Amino acid sequence: MPLYVPALWIACGMCLFAGIQFALVGASRIHERVYLAFGCLCLLLAGYLLLTAVLYQTHSVAVAAQVVRAQMAFSCSIYPAAIGFIGLYAKLRHWRRWFAIACIGFGVLFTINLFSPNSMLYSAITYGGPLTLHWGESVSYFDSVESSIAPAYYLLEGACYVWALGCCIALWRRGQHARMWPLALYLAIQFFATEHAEVVNRSGQRSLTFDALAFLALALIMSDVLRRELRGQTKALAASLGKLRIETDRRQSVEDDLRHLAYHDPLTGLPNRHRMQDDLHAALAARPAEAGALVVLDLDNFKTINDALGHAVGDEVLRSFAERLRVAVPAGTRVAHFGGDDFALLLQPIGSSESLVASHVRALVLDIISHLVAPLHLGDHELVIGASAGIALFDHMSGDTASVLREVDVALHRAKTLGRNIAVVFESPMQSDIQQRHALESGLRLALKHGEFEVHYQPQVDMQGRFIGAEALVRWRHPVHGLIAPAEFIAIAEEAGLIHAIGREVLRQACMERSSWPASLARARVSVNISPWQLFAQDCVGTLLDTVRATDADPAHITLEITENIYLHDLDDIASKIRALDALGFHFSLDDFGSGHTSLASLKTLPVRELKIDRVFIDALKSDTRDGFVEAMIAIAHHLDLVVIAEGVETEAQLQALRAMGCDAVQGYLVSRPLDAAAFRSWLAANVV
Repeated sequence: MPLYVPALWIACGMCLFAGIQFALVGASRIHERVYLAFGCLCLLLAGYLLLTAVLYQTHSVAVAAQVVRAQMAFSCSIYPAAIGFIGLYAKLRHWRRWFAIACIGFGVLFTINLFSPNSMLYSAITYGGPLTLHWGESVSYFDSVESSIAPAYYLLEGACYVWALGCCIALWRRGQHARMWPLALYLAIQFFATEHAEVVNRSGQRSLTFDALAFLALALIMSDVLRRELRGQTKALAASLGKLRIETDRRQSVEDDLRHLAYHDPLTGLPNRHRMQDDLHAALAARPAEAGALVVLDLDNFKTINDALGHAVGDEVLRSFAERLRVAVPAGTRVAHFGGDDFALLLQPIGSSESLVASHVRALVLDIISHLVAPLHLGDHELVIGASAGIALFDHMSGDTASVLREVDVALHRAKTLGRNIAVVFESPMQSDIQQRHALESGLRLALKHGEFEVHYQPQVDMQGRFIGAEALVRWRHPVHGLIAPAEFIAIAEEAGLIHAIGREVLRQACMERSSWPASLARARVSVNISPWQLFAQDCVGTLLDTVRATDADPAHITLEITENIYLHDLDDIASKIRALDALGFHFSLDDFGSGHTSLASLKTLPVRELKIDRVFIDALKSDTRDGFVEAMIAIAHHLDLVVIAEGVETEAQLQALRAMGCDAVQGYLVSRPLDAAAFRSWLAANVV
């Protein structure tokens, strides 16, 4: 009954299977070489076991000699491979050094074995006949005589086992018992199998040895250990991948939310300006044959409603307007909230004829506006909010996104200038407005750089004709166009952010002029207009104080004129800054009173010491009439302990009427026109004692 040789064949197959499996695993895990090393070791063991099975089945001495030589060749390869695997398995720091030593030692024996007729281990091999095993199986038996090289081989073999035992001790000392015990178990099996073979050989008995099958124990035990570790790593990797997938999904969700926030307005839920710009860019890049249009709608009087009824009502207005806009626009129209009270529509394509497209879009937009202006009920309020629209057409000949946006801004500005609830289509002649605007803005920057701004002064006198101060008025002395009044450039300077630098320059010149006045005018003040945008700046207080101190002027000699436009903005912030400047010695005057949005309650919150009546109320005054409205303003101002100055006084009749109503001081052409610095000094010399 054949058992032993089939067992060798089975062991060979198992080692071959394990070798292929772990070699493939090791090739896919380049950072875990222990699997590849074990796979190579198992393949070598499979070859050794195959040759052992062949040896027990051959009857030819010549074949047996070749098989034994091949066995020794595999054996000289197995031990260095085992050193490399065990070194990696035990995670030795210098495993390469031991592997190299084993390769050198067994490499010498491998070379000797190649040129030995009966392998390096035997000097002679003879056929000893068949050997019948206890269970009836018959195998070939060969007698052999050891060669002089055999002791060196056995010495290296024993050194390898001792070294492997040292690796077990190292694993034990590091606390890696789960890895130590399987290796120790194999070494114990190999030790007993080897000792059994030594006993049989020394006794001269014709008996079978099992040292070759001990290699199967190495393959089985180590395969199980590595397979369990690999399974654990796979589970850990699967868990990590699961966590990574969850984290990836979470990050994707966060990115989606951030992307939505980046491209949508949180108040209305509509796409924002950035998203509309991207859509417009894509529409221009597609360049269809038919034209499209960008429409910007601006709510009329929204600022007044927002300030009068509060931001909560203003937000509700914007949300309601957005909902109405969604319903009113044609299907396929892209709607966006540009910010503030501006909404945008992207219409494309519409048609190929420019004139027909312009009339069609304008009619469409007017129809949309008619749906938007229906009364809006918000709580106890019933509001009617109109809208003005600017339209810019674009087609395959249009420019870039910035050009279309500039065109629609110009058209919207023209629409709001012409009236309310109208739509204006951008036309080529309007381009000159853009060019003039850019030219003016560029000129303002050059004017700041080249010092082209100069200050003129208009005297202020009390009702007895005594000089009490002067208002500083900025002028731009353009190198080509001559003297330019502030009405032509202040608004653009504010929008371009240049008003801060211009304001500092005007204040600096006015302070230097005030410092040159004679000592007899110690109580006189110079008044300087301050833009609301200057007061909005966070460093407003420090900037104004530093500018005054740099000229050695006294803040008590400076009056800062503010307009009623500040009441359309954050009054609390403005009030805190005005109080801080008042504490530093500055005086404040409320300019153009009566023409803006001032309320008596808000007027009382500011430390204003002076009130200037707008010239529109002065023009109609006559000496024999008393204007009830002007008289009421003067009475209210006096009740609040404010000094009243009337602007634009040009006739003696106006002066007499104001004197009769109790006005404190006047300013206008009746006293003097605004004068440049040199002319103003001459006026002082001629009119002030």
